[in-house]
Amino acid sequence: MTALEARAREDILGAAARLAAEGLIERTWGNISARVSDTQFLITPSGLAYETLREDQLVTVNIADASWQGNVKPSSEKGIHADAYRLRPEAGFVIHTHQYWASIAGVAGTALTGFSHPLLGKRVPCAAYGLPGTQTLRRAVEAEEAAWPDCRAFLLRSHGALCLGRDMEDAFAAARALEEVCEARVRDQMGDPKPFPVPPDLGFSRRQGDAFRLVRRGRSRLYPIDSGSLPRAAALHAAVYRAGGFQYVAHEASPETLAVSARGRRLRPCLDDLAQIAGADVLCVPAEPGRVQRALRGRNAALLRGMGALCAGGSLSDLEAVRSLLRKGCAAWLYAGECPGCRPLGAADARLQRLVYQVSYQRKRGLC
Repeated sequence: MTALEARAREDILGAAARLAAEGLIERTWGNISARVSDTQFLITPSGLAYETLREDQLVTVNIADASWQGNVKPSSEKGIHADAYRLRPEAGFVIHTHQYWASIAGVAGTALTGFSHPLLGKRVPCAAYGLPGTQTLRRAVEAEEAAWPDCRAFLLRSHGALCLGRDMEDAFAAARALEEVCEARVRDQMGDPKPFPVPPDLGFSRRQGDAFRLVRRGRSRLYPIDSGSLPRAAALHAAVYRAGGFQYVAHEASPETLAVSARGRRLRPCLDDLAQIAGADVLCVPAEPGRVQRALRGRNAALLRGMGALCAGGSLSDLEAVRSLLRKGCAAWLYAGECPGCRPLGAADARLQRLVYQVSYQRKRGLC
């Protein structure tokens, strides 16, 4: 192993921890790579948790044709990284993120201009939409990289961002700079957020066999799932458990979630990751147990009219990912409403992504 490869392995593992800590990725969405020679790079594997990632799980990929060998499958976006190294000989580190503000800004599908930043210059290109891991997305990103050879950060419409650097620190600097520029652009276009009344807290619960423990307003109490007589908050949680094999449920009442729930309309995802983890759409229903139970069938979240949302997961990390991506997805939906001609994901694309994610995730957990 060369000194460059040893350093690359160390940097990728360090970057994986930093991406999560800095909120630039959620779970295994996103990927990281480092050049190890003129002809090869190392990249993170597909679907493995960054928190437990080991050096021997990193995959060596050939720049010329994105080919690889071994038992560990590389990220599905390896082709995008290969093109970055091929087109940018000076690039030594590439990160693909799902960072909050850049993901939101990308739903507009247009380049960011009208600014000047010492790291990013005066333009952030935006690649046209393509399903994750497809040649369509790869070609779209490649076209923008070829057209704008001086740009170090790229938006990927309805997906995330790609940031290039000479090394790890340089790539992270580009990602942070991109987040600053995107936040300023989105806030400027959206204006001051409209305040909404704070709804009653519906609490957090965990399933325990045929019952669940609800923590709400500082109190903890065990309730049977199939009881016909429960307090309102408990009845809503019980309805979620009856809808699917969930182990955790939580009320989400962030400002962006409240704003979307106040519209009283179905949320059609504008971002890939929301469609994957929450559902091809998220229904908005009254806070009634029967309506909530039906809304959660085949989904991991349901909007409650004017009250935010109920989110559910098979594990605590599942639940937190659903909550986080719903917040971002709601903000993206609101921003899309301010962008002329901006549309959510196509229904077929959203359904396909939900299906692929469910099958892939269940396979990794040994459930299918």
